[in-house]
Amino acid sequence: MCHMKISACYIVKDEVSELCRSLASVRETVDEIIVVSTAGSTAVADAASEFHAHLYDFPWKNDFSQARNYALKQCRGDFVIFLDADEYFFHPEQLRDGIEAAIHKNKDVDIIMISLCNFMTENSMKDAMRMWSPRILRMPGLHYEGMIHEQAVRDDGGKRVLVYGDARLDAGHTGYLKERGTEKIRRNIAMLEHDAEMHGRTAMHAFYLADCYFGLKDYAKTLMLSKEALQGDIAFTGEESKICHQMIESMRALHYSDEEMLIFADAAIEKFPYLPDFYAQRGMILCGLVRYREAAESFEEALRHYKDDFSSAHDSSFFNNAVAALAAERLSLLYQELGEPAKAQFWMKKHRAYMGGNMGEGIKDNVRITACYIVRDDAVHLKKSIESLRSQVDELIVLDTGSQDDTVHAAEAYGAAVYHWAWQDDFAAARNAALAHVTGDWIVFIDADEYFSLETRDHLRAVIEEADHTGGEVLLIPWHNIDETTGETLLDSYAPRIFRRREGRHYVGRIHEELRNADDTVPSIRMIAASLLSLVHTGYSALLTREKGERNLRILLEEVKQGNMPDRCWRYLAETYDNLGDEHMAEHYALLDIGMGRRSVVYASRSYRILLRIYGMQPLLREKYLAVAEQAAREFPELPEMHAEYAEALAAFHRYAEAIEAAATALRIQPSESGTEQSVFTAEMHEALCRRMEIWRRIAAHAEEMRIAACVFVRDDVRDMECWLSNTAVYANERIVVDTGSTDGTRVLAEKAGTKLIDFSWKDDFAAARNAAIGAASGDWAVILDADESFFEPSEVRAYLSMVDVILPHVDAVLLPIVHIDEDAGGREMGRAPHVRLLRMGRGLFYEGRVHEALRKMDGEPVLYHEAAALAVRHVGYSSGRIRAKHERNLALMGRRVEESGLQPGDCRYLADTYYGLGKYAAALIYARAALEESVSSVGAQSHLHHLLLDAMEKENVPFVQQVEAARAACQEFPQLPDFYGRLGLLLAACDDGGEALSALTRALKFYESPADTAGEASEFPVWAGAVSAARARLLMEMGHASAAEEELARAFALDTAREEALDVYVELHASEDMGSVLSGLRGMLGSDAGTLSYLARFADSYGWLELAAAARAVLLQEIGQAVPIPEIYTTMQSLTAEEFGEKVVGTLAEYAREIPEVLLRLERERHAESIHLYQRLRGLLPHAMQILWRHYDEPDAAPLPDTIDGYRTVREAFIHHSNAEQAERFLRISADYGTEHLLAATEDFAAAERWEGAFLGWQFLSAAGGETPDTLYGMALAALHLGACAEAQEYLTRALSLAPAHRKSKELMELVR
Repeated sequence: MCHMKISACYIVKDEVSELCRSLASVRETVDEIIVVSTAGSTAVADAASEFHAHLYDFPWKNDFSQARNYALKQCRGDFVIFLDADEYFFHPEQLRDGIEAAIHKNKDVDIIMISLCNFMTENSMKDAMRMWSPRILRMPGLHYEGMIHEQAVRDDGGKRVLVYGDARLDAGHTGYLKERGTEKIRRNIAMLEHDAEMHGRTAMHAFYLADCYFGLKDYAKTLMLSKEALQGDIAFTGEESKICHQMIESMRALHYSDEEMLIFADAAIEKFPYLPDFYAQRGMILCGLVRYREAAESFEEALRHYKDDFSSAHDSSFFNNAVAALAAERLSLLYQELGEPAKAQFWMKKHRAYMGGNMGEGIKDNVRITACYIVRDDAVHLKKSIESLRSQVDELIVLDTGSQDDTVHAAEAYGAAVYHWAWQDDFAAARNAALAHVTGDWIVFIDADEYFSLETRDHLRAVIEEADHTGGEVLLIPWHNIDETTGETLLDSYAPRIFRRREGRHYVGRIHEELRNADDTVPSIRMIAASLLSLVHTGYSALLTREKGERNLRILLEEVKQGNMPDRCWRYLAETYDNLGDEHMAEHYALLDIGMGRRSVVYASRSYRILLRIYGMQPLLREKYLAVAEQAAREFPELPEMHAEYAEALAAFHRYAEAIEAAATALRIQPSESGTEQSVFTAEMHEALCRRMEIWRRIAAHAEEMRIAACVFVRDDVRDMECWLSNTAVYANERIVVDTGSTDGTRVLAEKAGTKLIDFSWKDDFAAARNAAIGAASGDWAVILDADESFFEPSEVRAYLSMVDVILPHVDAVLLPIVHIDEDAGGREMGRAPHVRLLRMGRGLFYEGRVHEALRKMDGEPVLYHEAAALAVRHVGYSSGRIRAKHERNLALMGRRVEESGLQPGDCRYLADTYYGLGKYAAALIYARAALEESVSSVGAQSHLHHLLLDAMEKENVPFVQQVEAARAACQEFPQLPDFYGRLGLLLAACDDGGEALSALTRALKFYESPADTAGEASEFPVWAGAVSAARARLLMEMGHASAAEEELARAFALDTAREEALDVYVELHASEDMGSVLSGLRGMLGSDAGTLSYLARFADSYGWLELAAAARAVLLQEIGQAVPIPEIYTTMQSLTAEEFGEKVVGTLAEYAREIPEVLLRLERERHAESIHLYQRLRGLLPHAMQILWRHYDEPDAAPLPDTIDGYRTVREAFIHHSNAEQAERFLRISADYGTEHLLAATEDFAAAERWEGAFLGWQFLSAAGGETPDTLYGMALAALHLGACAEAQEYLTRALSLAPAHRKSKELMELVR
């Protein structure tokens, strides 16, 4: 031992004072000190120098193991003491002896464990907690692993040999002092999650994460992670007791039943019989079960183990003098209750001893009770309230906030001490002002409009004394709300109205104020049975509810704005908005609230209940419903209704086996009469759930036996076939593929997949092909998706069809929501429409119609069911890269059928759709209007025709008054859809009709948030929702309602379909503020990354918010060194006068206008997916005269020839120099419509520009219009010659010379040709 060399090792950031204390505790023992500085601190360097330590710099990499291993490499000792800067040895002079004694126990020791005392209060051992920590390592042979909470492991992977040091090696740790605890916790969570992601998650990660979340009081996560840790295969040396302790405390915080906690405590005692902790836990639990004798025995056992010194145990304990004092105090109270005063007195002395003799002498014989009120102008109610409790209390305190009636006199008449206080819109402040005058041991703090019921008021003192003797802190009193006018029961609930007076206990919150202890923790709560005590409340009578709600809302919003705990208000804001009928804002704040997890407050479930009601009533919100229901069942395991909601949410997804399991859980739970949550699961709900379970069982059983056929007809669909095959394999028993002539490999894929392949000769008839596929199917149901369609959730199909069989046996076919996805635009949703995709076999169903085939039934009309939410189908056939060809194909098929049999009912609708898809808006408008005159309607998609009409009207610049009229008609036709109220509101806003526009926009958003029964009609509102919300925000801003505009903008940003419009309103709303602050607010909402910042700069440039753009550029340059240039137009604007700048802009725009026709001609010739969209957008930028001419050029049969020739003259040069033959032909027809002279001039210009195709066509048109002449024939000959048609040129010249043998130019050209 004499040659044993000891090193001391540290990794330090900037904890200089702590480091010096630690270094002082080792310097007399060790042979070298290694300090690794991770932040380059000069103060750390000075401290290292003072203690003659070797200093090394190591850049911090968010990895403790890397830093520790680097430090170990610098050590030369046989043993290394590796302390944190905030750890130090209690006995420096005995340190070497202690290490040698530990080594003597086992010469093969790898790690010496030391007892580490974690101080929770500075310089106080009363509440300190001890744990065993590996702080002394034999070297070499060990290294650290883990980014955080790193573990020392052997280099050879072998099992570590541990030895536990004696008291000579005891050390202290100050890193978890209360005022500093959360600093480390949040840092540690981030590092643990990163380490798990980098190296794979283990039970060790779960253990340390559980410890972190316990420190943050997130008890649900603590429990979940603790269970994960214990189920792993890692031994937590010295730490497993800590896991069990945290699990019991978490179960208590989450209101597990006492019976459940007792089972766990007994198991912990069996595992750790030498620790006092779990005997004390068992005692607390037994008190809750009113098993006082057993509780006393458990507490005494805990204190025996504490007295006998359990420090030799190698498991962590939370027991200390402070805990022992609480146990002794509880024993004193228990023995008082058990009628053994001598034992009670003995344990009270022990309590004082543990506390250091600071608790005073004796126990109070009589509990003193104070009743408190804050009042204003409520004399009548106050009298009734005081009458209900005055015989039970010792002191009455009334804080008056400005009464003008007889309130003060009434209070004084009952002997109350009245204090006056100026009202500040802050209920907590008022209540705390009243508490300052209290002298009682217990406080009854009720409102003037509350009174104790006649049946229970005489129990008040007895209930309080019982709570005083059994350690109660806050009592939840049954709270019966009635309408004072009618006597109607409005709500039965519980309210915390009685509590023990404690030093520093206070209220927080301007409204819906809550009790907190001096350290801002929530005091423990005990529920009182209604038979013992009941409080009646009349303050929410129907006439007063809205008035109070609006007052409460004002105070809550002010607290959120100015308070330091805005999250406290979220559940109250959700409830207040809900009561006021504002479902959108109720949802907003409820989501914020549940995002924090379950709170340790009374009725923490209120936000969950609001969301479950909102989402559960709307099938389209089933995903949100399931997410909230799953969280509610997890957070409130003691409430059966939460499991029942979860079951219903699972059933909405047709996950019936899981729904049955969740329902069974709900039915097993017996609602507890204790805790802070009151169950509302009634006997009627129990029976209804049983009936639902039976239906679910029938559906689940039937799903196993039914047969499903997937049917499709194809032709060269190889790009989609693989997806269709894999999708149908999930649910189909047989797959029918009807091939109509594929040559691209589609057949090979189908054969390889084992489908039933049928050859079918294509007859330009979609119905015939589809009927061939159905006819080959043999299942109970046929799923008839097209090749470019697939289910988002194919696993849902079988259960869904089983549900239809069991619940809807009369239904023949089901319309499903078809979601049109543009695969060429990043998967953007383009719209939705319902179509029949599920057919029940054996019902005589068939299809009719060559194009856009319709379902028919042999002996009548098919019974259809419209599914609004489930089984959404992904359709990629309208992707921008495919849609043009599809529209052109359909138009050709439709044209042939119309030629054969004329227009049929329904054709106008399809022609309108097709022409609109091809950008032929004038024709689309004609056919849309004609379709609306037809008696034919499309099930579930009739509203789409009105959308089509409005879209075409907008594209064709139809006067606003006509567009408004069309939107009003659509509103009348579909009064329950949000769509047309939204579009009407946007049109009215554009017409500056703000009042009616706001009403329409508000109604649209209300229907969107709370969908009404639309009789199966599909809505396209999601496409418009963002624009509608942004427009509403703008109107509210312009009307001076800034806070309402701010709320609406939150929705607009969440919808995220009209971000620029919302941003423009936001910046204008905050235009008077510093733009740096505005930019910070926007980054907080949209993201703080460089991409978002660059986007905001571009937005600000585009919308003219120059100060915002400058702020964004400055931040970009500062944060990432990226310089973004200012647009040239703004630099030009700064260098010119207003008149000069105006002239510059006009000239630039004129130049652009002249260039647009050339670009349009090029775009028209391209087949790129985006070309048609760019074409239409650019056409809309043309000046009016050019635009109406171009509309006629695009659609000569639908758009009239402009009366003036101005537009023609402006675009003429572009056609002469840049058109191809087809474009030139259409242009020359327009020229001819304006007159022969214009046709001749255009033809000659084509020839002069050597654009010979145009020239040839021009001369042809002139010949057709006025007959052949030597000049027209010569022109055709010359053009033909340039186009390489020499024989044709000779023919034209021969005919010219036959008409005029002396025609000089023809003779000369003929000679040249020969």
